[in-house]
Amino acid sequence: MNRILRDLSALFDWRTWAVFRRNARVYLHNWKTAFLPPAMEPVIFFLAFGMGLGAFIGMMVYEGREVEYGTYVAPGLLAYTAFGSSYFEGLYGSYVRMFYQKTWDGILGTQVELRHILWGEITWAGCRGGMNASVVTLVLMVFHSLELIDINWPALVVLLPLGFLAGWAFGAFAMIFTSIVPSIDHMNYPVFLVGIPLGLVSNTYFPLETRSPAIADYLLINPLYHLAEINRGMLLSGDWLPHLFGLMLSGGVVLLVCLLISQRLMERRLLGD
Repeated sequence: MNRILRDLSALFDWRTWAVFRRNARVYLHNWKTAFLPPAMEPVIFFLAFGMGLGAFIGMMVYEGREVEYGTYVAPGLLAYTAFGSSYFEGLYGSYVRMFYQKTWDGILGTQVELRHILWGEITWAGCRGGMNASVVTLVLMVFHSLELIDINWPALVVLLPLGFLAGWAFGAFAMIFTSIVPSIDHMNYPVFLVGIPLGLVSNTYFPLETRSPAIADYLLINPLYHLAEINRGMLLSGDWLPHLFGLMLSGGVVLLVCLLISQRLMERRLLGD
């Protein structure tokens, strides 16, 4: 129990935030290539799904009223961006720093311990999710001003911190795979078998029928689903408060459980414990 509390309390240690600052400084040095291409990916998705596919779908029913598909998918895209950016940063970014650049080896030669590195990587992954979501926020505001979508745009400012905090859970989830894949080529498994399906089947781009008990249970424990529904409720004037509690509970559980699991797996891989 003492070990678990020590691992969890490392979030508040200055060494964790030293790792975070190190990643941020490197990122800012290469921000033109590190920020713009990944941030533009969800914008392209929105143009393809919201504007392109939306022209064929037309109207959808949301909480008893009709909305255009582009309006419906916009909040889901914001949630998907927070998820995808954090998840892939935890997969590829952390793996490159650990395996290829040997950054973790150098840091472990100082007074920083492995639990500080993991917390630093997870918080940085969440930050990446929030940063890319901010670009999508600006795009949605532009589309709203052009009357291509109809959203409650002041709520976008409130939603950004939620994307950042939810990104911690997504980054911790990705860290489990980072700790076990033997090479970067094997990242295709967590990407195509876990990440992309999870991102699509979470009420992001289309609603899921909840008449099946299995699907209903899956959605209840899925932080991305709750984040998408919070976004949709705030931007489309729907019911979002139950999903806020759902996000806090499911996201907190995913964050803590995945952190502890990845901590043990990383200790075996890097320290031989």
